Amino acid sequence: MPIIYKVGLLVAVFLVLLYAFQGFYPDFIYFFSNASPPVIAGAAVVTSGIALERYWRKARGEFPRAWLYFTLGLFFWFVGEAVWAGYTLVLGVELPYPSIADVFWMVGYFPLFMGLFSYIKLFRDAITWKKLAATLAVTVVFTSVSMSLLVPLIFGAKEDLAIKILNFAYPVMDLVLFAVAHLGLLIFWKGKIGKSWLLISLAIATATCADVFFSYATFKGVYYSGHMDALYDIAYLLFIMAFYVHAKEL
Repeated sequence: MPIIYKVGLLVAVFLVLLYAFQGFYPDFIYFFSNASPPVIAGAAVVTSGIALERYWRKARGEFPRAWLYFTLGLFFWFVGEAVWAGYTLVLGVELPYPSIADVFWMVGYFPLFMGLFSYIKLFRDAITWKKLAATLAVTVVFTSVSMSLLVPLIFGAKEDLAIKILNFAYPVMDLVLFAVAHLGLLIFWKGKIGKSWLLISLAIATATCADVFFSYATFKGVYYSGHMDALYDIAYLLFIMAFYVHAKEL
């Protein structure tokens, strides 16, 4: 097993165990759950940026632009994480939602989508009806499970309209990214970059689950710092691994 997989697995296990026993150190987990996402997201931006620098020098056309989109999207997410951390750790706002951080997170979805779309567009001849049908089936199942949890709460909750919109928008935009990433996974599965696209798909799927749980918890009024936040850290960790593996294998 390459060292990147061993390190990634160890970090993921550490995060799971850390959050699993958070009841023994609530003050530390409050700090960690707010401080760690911008650090890991920043590392993902750096990893993507390193790959971008390499491809920008050696490739032409749409391919390096796809990596520029990836880097921009993750940079906006990093800024969102940093702003959230500033609210909670500096200003003492326990739950800054909605806030300016949401603006950066929302903006980040668009370059990430463009990155995925631009990359896959280069290999559009490999897209078949079978692959499209498989992607649609998986996405429909994922969407049905997510919406079955959220839709009843959206219509029954008494939260402000802005919170309702965000709690619905995040999972929907995640699912759009997941659908495109899954199609890419089917295209590249047997090739050199199959492993990196598997990691990208897992990263987006993990982020989707994190946002669904966050929306559900905020609707229920039970969210707190450290509540399933390990999923966000693991999602960024998977992005780091994906970009590292992609740069090594291509």
